[in-house]
Amino acid sequence: MINRRGFLGAAGAGAVALGGLGASRAAGGATVDVLLDEPIGTIRPEIYSHFTEHIGGVIYDGIWVGPDSKVANIGGVRKQLVDHMKRLGEVVVRWPGGCFADAYHWRDGIGPAAKRPRRFGRWKEVTEPNAFGTHEFMRFCRLCGDAPYFAANVGMGSPSEFQDWVEYCNAPAGATTLADERVANGDRDPFGVAYWGVGNESWGCGGKFTPEDYCREYRRFTEWVPEYGVKPYLIAAGPNGNDMDWTRRFFAKWVDGARAPLAAFAAHYYCGTTGHALEFSVDQWYEMLHKANFMETLIREQWAAMGEFDPERRVKLIIDEWGCWHPPGTEINPRHLYEQMGCLRDALVAALTLDVFNRHADKVDMANVAQLINNIHSLFLADGDKFVCTPTFHVFEMYRPHHGATSVRVEAQSPEVPFKIGNRDAKLFRVAGSASRAGAKAVTITLVHSHATEPVEAEVRLKGAEAASVRKTVLSHAELNAHNTFETPDAVAPMSADADLRGGSLRVVLDPASVTRFDVILS
Repeated sequence: MINRRGFLGAAGAGAVALGGLGASRAAGGATVDVLLDEPIGTIRPEIYSHFTEHIGGVIYDGIWVGPDSKVANIGGVRKQLVDHMKRLGEVVVRWPGGCFADAYHWRDGIGPAAKRPRRFGRWKEVTEPNAFGTHEFMRFCRLCGDAPYFAANVGMGSPSEFQDWVEYCNAPAGATTLADERVANGDRDPFGVAYWGVGNESWGCGGKFTPEDYCREYRRFTEWVPEYGVKPYLIAAGPNGNDMDWTRRFFAKWVDGARAPLAAFAAHYYCGTTGHALEFSVDQWYEMLHKANFMETLIREQWAAMGEFDPERRVKLIIDEWGCWHPPGTEINPRHLYEQMGCLRDALVAALTLDVFNRHADKVDMANVAQLINNIHSLFLADGDKFVCTPTFHVFEMYRPHHGATSVRVEAQSPEVPFKIGNRDAKLFRVAGSASRAGAKAVTITLVHSHATEPVEAEVRLKGAEAASVRKTVLSHAELNAHNTFETPDAVAPMSADADLRGGSLRVVLDPASVTRFDVILS
């Protein structure tokens, strides 16, 4: 394990104790002003959403084990996964890709499983058995209480194929032949799918379009989309990272006299990696958080560019793929392509990213971490009958009180942390976070403390109110690369306690390398 001096050492014994005023002297200092009377917007639960793709172990061995499996399941869906998803609130799950979406023909995944065709799976020449299709995905969503988000095939598909899929999913029984086919395949009630992505990464694996060519395809695919009681929330494929040229050229074509219906524009941002999933220096710890924090710039600049063409702000921004992406070497199963072990560093990346989304609740309608299980920035790892939550899962659960609450402005000030990116000097925020208000009394404050070795004393000032009580939950560890395994599933887990804090100014000590949630009840 990597300790806070930045070299390999023994694994930590467990989560560190909650920081408090009796902790060792905190270096520096921070102030966090929570401006309770300056609302930003409602924090949609959808920004805490997920992404699932037919790749590696995400679907097969992750979500789907099959109804005849010895692994505990509900109609073929892994039961432990469903149980844990219910703890994360009602959000959205994106499927079937990813790059897989633009090679997927939805008819391959309906009807009797034994008669479904086996296809080239696009990834490492694996075979896609199509055992998991539209009905199975909807079963998973319904079990979890989540809404489905389907990504349509633009790269290899057609507008009629897309529109038939919408009709198959949403038309009432008896209304059309496709609706009757859905009923015959086991689902009388319509699926009520609202979220439809028109292609994926159309600048790359989704067809290698220019922005203008993709906009033309987008128009063809959305010229006529049946509603059947559900207004389609249509999503265009946005840029790779903060590619302003793609955004401006797409929207310039979109407004040239033939605007197509468009609810949201989807950017992807992977902050990538620094070092290795579990082997990195303290400088690389800071560099990873620094790269993740670029999400703030991306949202501000993409939103500004979109506003040049949509001044009425009818089109929202979504980030339907985001997260860390480390090099291979920590897979739990060699068949799980792009699987990586998630550690404390990944948890802090998730927390600071979610705080960015909260602070931009007026701009971001949805965000989908990539991916849910056994792939990239996962919340869960599974292999056969083994299952474990990563530290990132705990962050998502810690942030659940923000769902549906009103984001309020937060101003954080603290000394910056110096570090190096190669030979170049750089600096990172010491403390950052977000806050929300639910009703007249409840306030949730979440703070990320980036310093790898030292605690910090922070004064949290509630502008316009006073606290009657505070409860604190902390996720941290003595080792920067601490992670949960099948053998030690609770090595990194949050700890909660009542805090003896009242009034309008709360003095707290934030642990090193930590995520802290304060549940405040106002006087």
